[in-house]
Amino acid sequence: MIGRFPVPGYPRWTGAVAGIGAPYTGPDGQMTVDVSFHLTRRARWYVAARLFLGKGVPGAA
Repeated sequence: MIGRFPVPGYPRWTGAVAGIGAPYTGPDGQMTVDVSFHLTRRARWYVAARLFLGKGVPGAA
């Protein structure tokens, strides 16, 4: 894994992070990068509170 970065739309105190893996070439010749997300219980409660208050989910279209 190359690094862990904060997820846009979530405050840092929620602990939501995205991990970015090393790029590699797939079987079809395209460059591919693995991305994983880790949402903590605090981040899930943050979204639930926003939905309950009618403010919407951050980053949603």
